[in-house]
Amino acid sequence: MAGDRVRVLQVLQHAALGGGTLLAMALAERLDPARYEVAIAAGCDPTPEGSLLEEMRVGGLRVFALEHMTRAVKPVRDVRAAWELGGLLASWRPEIVHTHGSKAKLLLPVAAQIGPAPVRIAHLHGWEWQPARGALEATAFTVAARLVAPTYHAMIATSHATRRQGLTRGVGHATQYEVVHPSIAPEEFAPARRAAIRREVRRDLGLADDAFVVGSVLRLAPQKAPEVLVRAAAVVASAQPHVRWVIVGGGPLEARVRGLVDALGLGEPALLVGPRRDVPRLLQAFDAFALSSAWEPFGLVYLEAAAAGLPVVGTRVDGAPEAVADGVNGVLVPPGRPDLLAQAIAGLVNNPALARAMGAAGVEHARQFTHERFVAEIGAIYERLLARQREGAQR
Repeated sequence: MAGDRVRVLQVLQHAALGGGTLLAMALAERLDPARYEVAIAAGCDPTPEGSLLEEMRVGGLRVFALEHMTRAVKPVRDVRAAWELGGLLASWRPEIVHTHGSKAKLLLPVAAQIGPAPVRIAHLHGWEWQPARGALEATAFTVAARLVAPTYHAMIATSHATRRQGLTRGVGHATQYEVVHPSIAPEEFAPARRAAIRREVRRDLGLADDAFVVGSVLRLAPQKAPEVLVRAAAVVASAQPHVRWVIVGGGPLEARVRGLVDALGLGEPALLVGPRRDVPRLLQAFDAFALSSAWEPFGLVYLEAAAAGLPVVGTRVDGAPEAVADGVNGVLVPPGRPDLLAQAIAGLVNNPALARAMGAAGVEHARQFTHERFVAEIGAIYERLLARQREGAQR
């Protein structure tokens, strides 16, 4: 405790722009400061998507940089990262340690041998076996997840699908899991000057006012299968030459994606703008949103697009059906099928009334997923675990 406040340390393997980082920031910014003192400890390795560490500091958040924490598996650095995190636990002495991501989850039990972590929570933004390269690596990650699960007092899944996947693989037991859907600030995606911003963004990007613009915001990495998105764009472009695509994001596959855009002759209709922090502004210039994920624990960006009034097209994987009301505010298709993705997008291009109706439904849909709801649910979990800890200490 810090005085009469509960110290909460959120641990991230990186501070790259993405759902886990944004949700950790939302918690740090919105948890009751009279009750909680919150800090974020994050790896500071450079990533193609950039880092939000400096933005956190400028925003007044307390940040600890973990010099040895990396996203990739690097045994020597991982040992050093566990030692570094353990030292932070010993010096700052949080009462709750809340990890985000697989690496932080796997290292905390080791770090807790050095410094205290009385209440441990693992926030599951997906499973470590999902990006595995082959069955052997997937098995190793599954075993690791099973081994560390008993050391946690709670595991917060971003979707019911994520919870089911963990239980199916024997990770933890049912009573450990909580499901808390991610959140956004819907009002940030519906600005008062919407029409003016739309014109400004289109002018900045060189897009005609009357073009139908499909936007995508994603990490250019295997999870998001960006090549499928580009191939779908090529199918649409062959039949709908007035359709334009804006792809926002960076990542390890960026060079390959740019090469595919050139190879398919999409240099004019497809625009890659790299990682951006003005996504709410960019979304105003789009007429539809598309994503081609191979796996998706939830899909926070679906909510952002919905809040901006965009009909969405995505893939029916993992927790995506919990983020998108299929047939209401968007259309979900099987993964790995650029033809079906293109067909769904063409359906919106050819039916403006349907696109408008889905966009309007999306605005209402997104209002269920506010930061206030998210923080209240996490806070309730904190209080239950703290009460349980106090009861155990009194026995």
